[in-house]
Amino acid sequence: MIIPAPEWLPGLRAGAEHFDAGRFWHAHEDWEREWKAHPGAHRHYLKGLIQLTAACHHLARGKPGAARALLDRYPRHLCENHPLSWPLDTAHLVAVAAALAAALDRGRYPRPPPLRLLRMIDAWTARVV
Repeated sequence: MIIPAPEWLPGLRAGAEHFDAGRFWHAHEDWEREWKAHPGAHRHYLKGLIQLTAACHHLARGKPGAARALLDRYPRHLCENHPLSWPLDTAHLVAVAAALAAALDRGRYPRPPPLRLLRMIDAWTARVV
């Protein structure tokens, strides 16, 4: 059985492309458009992705305090809103938040990690669409 692609997939993919290229602000904007367009649980998962990109944006700009607060918030939005129905490895994204937060708590200043979100989306799309 072929399951049609969700209506939010193009916006998610556009944001992932920007994220993977280190253009966190642009990823944030793409995902915010989807967040505004889709109510319900999808909205909350997208909010978590928006917070992830904001945290990475702050890390890239050398603002660890702003990033740290977001690292505590975004995993909850991902985990509490149907994480298995998304084409991203939510467990990995949560582990990344914990690792970045721990580094900041130790006084280190990590760079945003390469997450390869497009690879996750493409693998999921090959199975679902």
